[in-house]
Amino acid sequence: MFELTYGFLLARRVLLSASILFTSCCLALAQTDTQATAPASGPAAGQMQYHRHGVERQVKHLTRMLSLTPDQQTQVKAILAEQRQQMQQLRGASAQNGQAAQPDREQIRSIRQDSRTKIEALLNDDQKTKFEAWIQQRQQRMQQRHGSEGQQAAPSNAPGE
Repeated sequence: MFELTYGFLLARRVLLSASILFTSCCLALAQTDTQATAPASGPAAGQMQYHRHGVERQVKHLTRMLSLTPDQQTQVKAILAEQRQQMQQLRGASAQNGQAAQPDREQIRSIRQDSRTKIEALLNDDQKTKFEAWIQQRQQRMQQRHGSEGQQAAPSNAPGE
């Protein structure tokens, strides 16, 4: 009888030790995966967090929609990256001035319009027509969304932020 109880206790101890070891390994692995996938530097306080690959995603979307050539893709990517950098600088300046990261709408509109003009300059006539139609659709969707809230919608002038 004693041997049976001793064997049962020994089996429980082994099982408990194995489950503790398994749990600690899983936790260590989960912590390592979280650290590996976390962005190196997050947005500053008060800033919106944007998709890390937003420029690439936008270029892919425009490529599908407009059938961009590889050369056009490279140039559009540079334009959108410049736009993103300008927007980030604008948000940073607003945050430093104590405006809770709310940059001036006219400055935002100007940056977007500048990007739109640069992109249009790269496109052929057919691509320009499709691009303009896409911009109009975006503006209409935004106006519908904001109009249902009883607010005046500020039209977006270019792809991006």
